[in-house]
Amino acid sequence: MSEKDKGFKFKRLFFRDAEQDAPEIKQDQNTPPAGSPMQTDYITGSKLQVPEGVQGQQLVEDFVQRLQNLINQNNQTGFDFLEFTESLFEEKQNPNAEIYKTVFRIAQKMDKSLTPSRLIDSAMYYKDLVQRTADSEIHKGESKKQELQAEKDNEKNNLDSSLKNTRTKIQQLTKQIQELQNQEVALNNQLMAIDQNYQGKFIDIDRKINAIRNAKEQVIVSIVDIEAGIKSNLTSNK
Repeated sequence: MSEKDKGFKFKRLFFRDAEQDAPEIKQDQNTPPAGSPMQTDYITGSKLQVPEGVQGQQLVEDFVQRLQNLINQNNQTGFDFLEFTESLFEEKQNPNAEIYKTVFRIAQKMDKSLTPSRLIDSAMYYKDLVQRTADSEIHKGESKKQELQAEKDNEKNNLDSSLKNTRTKIQQLTKQIQELQNQEVALNNQLMAIDQNYQGKFIDIDRKINAIRNAKEQVIVSIVDIEAGIKSNLTSNK
């Protein structure tokens, strides 16, 4: 059996219970419907476009496939847990005790040194491989979350600071506007009162001008009278 076929079959083992219970999804996963959300795998940085409702399942399948590829790449030589598991589920999807015993007897004919302990040790090897790999990926994801949280907090703090500065400027401008409005009212009141303020001065000046004119007329009349008397009384005797 080729590594490709083994990988495909072994991958199905992880989903055998879910596949029996889950309804069939007819949507082609390679061509999601228009408007499907773009989801970022923050561990790998790749973009995943998936229909709503199956995002979680597709992510699980993606990571199971990655773990399966890792297991296949690290398949131990000889007949071990992987080959035993493949043989089990080639017989039946839900093998019973008899299937386990039958497959083990057949396997022992091919490898007489095979023992249950060796199969368990092999299983522990793959469990440890999966555990370490998954923990490493989870650590990367948690680290990325921390980076994103720090980036988010920094962006939030910058925006919050800018918002506070903007509000302070608005308050300052509002105060300046109020002061200018008060100044406008004061200037407008002064403008309205300016005629009244100067009216008395104009009246006083006009009064003085009229008085000077009257005084001038009176003085000139007196001079003319005297002048006429001089002409009539003094010049006629010569």
